[in-house]
Amino acid sequence: MTVVFKLDDYTSFSILNASWHTDWVVEYCSSLETRLRYIPTDGFETFPFPPSTANLEEIGDRYYNHRQNIMQTRQEGLTKTYNRFHNPDETAADIQQLRELHIEMDNAVAGAYGWQDLELSHGFHQTKQGLRFTISETARREVLDRLLELNHQRYAEEVAQGLHDKGKKKGKSGGKKKPQAESKNQDNDNGQLSLF
Repeated sequence: MTVVFKLDDYTSFSILNASWHTDWVVEYCSSLETRLRYIPTDGFETFPFPPSTANLEEIGDRYYNHRQNIMQTRQEGLTKTYNRFHNPDETAADIQQLRELHIEMDNAVAGAYGWQDLELSHGFHQTKQGLRFTISETARREVLDRLLELNHQRYAEEVAQGLHDKGKKKGKSGGKKKPQAESKNQDNDNGQLSLF
């Protein structure tokens, strides 16, 4: 399944392409073998976005455009590009630069949460999807713990505002609509999220 987000800013692109969101999706969305099934209600609507998004637009722009340039130059799609990205034997300069930009993006997203104290330890690490260039397992667990705590805090705030009153029945057209992600029935063979 491919999920397409109708977002027109590089800030959202940075957040959704950072290791933080990918790890959240792996933890809370279902999978088939090693392929993720991105369910917007599980992976997007529950994901606690950072309170500050300053400085994310510029890194998102650079990452997106560099990745786009790689794909156009090599005539490869996202799957082949990310297969190379996650391959420790791949030493091409353009892929190494994409990894460096990914580290910079992850660090910028950490800053947006106010969590500059995290030691992310980027490198090639074993994950549920196999060997990946990502943050360390220790960092992944800490990120997930902090995101879950933030999710719980925000839910409690919404309950206090009466947004989750389970006793009331909502009309078919009443209430505020949640952000939606469109989905198409296509498997992405390496479990990489296809964003933008």
